[in-house]
Parts: sequence; C-alpha cells; structure tokens
Amino acid sequence: MADEGRITVTIKYGKSLDDSWAVFRGSAEQVEQDIASFFGLNCESVTNLSLSELVVEATQAAQSTAAIVRGLGARIIPQPASGPTPPQDTATGGLLEQIERCASTDALKALWATNQAAFADQAVMDSWKARGRALKAAA
Repeated sequence: MADEGRITVTIKYGKSLDDSWAVFRGSAEQVEQDIASFFGLNCESVTNLSLSELVVEATQAAQSTAAIVRGLGARIIPQPASGPTPPQDTATGGLLEQIERCASTDALKALWATNQAAFADQAVMDSWKARGRALKAAA
C-alpha cells in the first residue's frame, strides 16, 4: 500500500534517547488534529497555525513540561474526568497581567506549564503569543 499523502511527525520531549517522544502518522490534516488533541490544545487557538508552526508549539510545550518535571521534580497531575474548568474573568485578568510581567521566554514557558487549562481561553493564548513575539524582538 502506498503512503502517498501521509506524513510522520515526531515530537521529542528532550535531547536524550531516554526522553519521551510522540509520533504522529497520517494525512497532514489528521496529524494536525492528532497533535492538537494529544497536547490538549484548543482547536481554535491552532486554526491559524501551519502544521510546521503547530509542531514547533507542541515541541516547545513538550520540552517545557519535561524541563519543569526534571528541574523541579514535579509530577504530571491528570485533569479531572469532567474536563478543564474554563477560566473566570478575574483569573484570566490575573493571568494576563502575569503574562505581561514575564521578562523572558523561559518565564512565559513556565507560566504556560503551570496554567495550561487557562490557555484554552483565546485571549490568554493571544496575549501569551504576543508577549513571546515581543520578547524575541527585543532580544
């Protein structure tokens, strides 16, 4: 059977062979959906990203999570079966302020890692991305 139109994307959680990795295979559209689902990304927040940009975002998320787990000895705590609780206006406002106060991309990544559920809110995700672009431009 031919593999025409099928792609493979591998996202690694680190540089070591012992680090975890996730492999996605299928059409570009299927791989995009699978990556968004696997990483719990809001489909609306990734709609305007190319597959390449989505892979970069997912890789940064994976590597940031792994770095926090390794560096802080943290553990991944699964979301309750009912799903993530949408952020409240005051929580979102506080998070938006925290995003603006981040002085480095590493600080932004750490903020994302500790508040992943809140990033389902498009305003939070847009603010986070804009701050990241501003920090990169200033560097």
